[in-house]
Amino acid sequence: MENKESSCCSSDTSCCSSPENKSSDESILEQQKLNERDPNKLNVDIYVPMDACACEWSQFMNLIFTTLTPHIKYIKHETKNLNSEEARALGLRTKCVIIDGEKKYTTSFALKRDLPKLLEEKGLL
Repeated sequence: MENKESSCCSSDTSCCSSPENKSSDESILEQQKLNERDPNKLNVDIYVPMDACACEWSQFMNLIFTTLTPHIKYIKHETKNLNSEEARALGLRTKCVIIDGEKKYTTSFALKRDLPKLLEEKGLL
């Protein structure tokens, strides 16, 4: 038997394959600004370091989607790179969820606690 690395990022896994390096030119930022928020849904932006190994953020994503799924018909979500110009402009330094561009959640527990209230405030529940 071969002795393989115990790390999730061993050479035979695809979790660490580098995504294409995307430039942070102004056209990308302009396109992001043009994406309108849906006024009839709760807008959820999920920031994770997408250029890092998936083992660094997959558990966070699983917890967040476990929280969002029961209310998914009322939610518009987008996954964004934590290591982007947009995230830097918002001052983000850790995996988090931003609701309607205002409220920041760094744990699924806090999001789960507040999600029904946020949906009610928006008139969705």
